[in-house]
Amino acid sequence: MQSTLVRRAISTAIALTALGAGVLAGGGTAAAANKDGELEYREFGLFYNSSLMGSVFDLYLADSNLADDRFPGYGSGQGEIVDNNAASYFNRDRVVWFVYTGSYAGGIEGSIPAGYYGNASLTFKNQVSSAYHYKAR
Repeated sequence: MQSTLVRRAISTAIALTALGAGVLAGGGTAAAANKDGELEYREFGLFYNSSLMGSVFDLYLADSNLADDRFPGYGSGQGEIVDNNAASYFNRDRVVWFVYTGSYAGGIEGSIPAGYYGNASLTFKNQVSSAYHYKAR
């Protein structure tokens, strides 16, 4: 009886260890989910309101035309078009992101260094129409 309990305990421990290793392996290789309303590491986020408030539009890859995107998630701004509606930003990526007041890198260019966050300047507040993780022009 005791040996049966010991075998079951060892089998359970091995199964839980394998399950835990699988979860850790899967979590470490998963890429950030682009445009899901959750600002993750390696993403650039545009917030509907100042001070990183309201809905966030998160980018893992460049977007040349924000007019066809809407703020996902929750909070004020949810469902609103992103183009010309972002008041603050957070660059959680490892590279500089470039924003433009026109679609397809048109208009005025601004750069946001890695790790930087804050409110958009008067030039860019509610004026961003495209964003790139590389210098587009």
